[in-house]
Amino acid sequence: MKNLTITLPQETIARVRVAAAREGKSMSKFMAEMVEKRLGQTLTQREALAAFLAGPDLPGIAAERPAREDLYAERLLRRHERDAVSEGPTGAAEAGHRAKLDRRAKRA
Repeated sequence: MKNLTITLPQETIARVRVAAAREGKSMSKFMAEMVEKRLGQTLTQREALAAFLAGPDLPGIAAERPAREDLYAERLLRRHERDAVSEGPTGAAEAGHRAKLDRRAKRA
């Protein structure tokens, strides 16, 4: 046990001394028991963690997120909804063909 020095008003010390004497205890023992009653029994770290984890389930921000399985199922569905065959090259190939025709037209 450790020693602790506290400062109390004279009137409070007198009341504690009388109450401790009525119970046949020292002032130190009386105050220690009062503090224990007020704070409750001390828990070990493991007991405190178990009590915390057994508390109410607070979903927090994760409650608003879709489940992982739902995300992957949606992604797989989108992949299979695409067209199986593309319509062929567009854009760069056509631009190259036009440039070739333009060069021929300039020579002629």
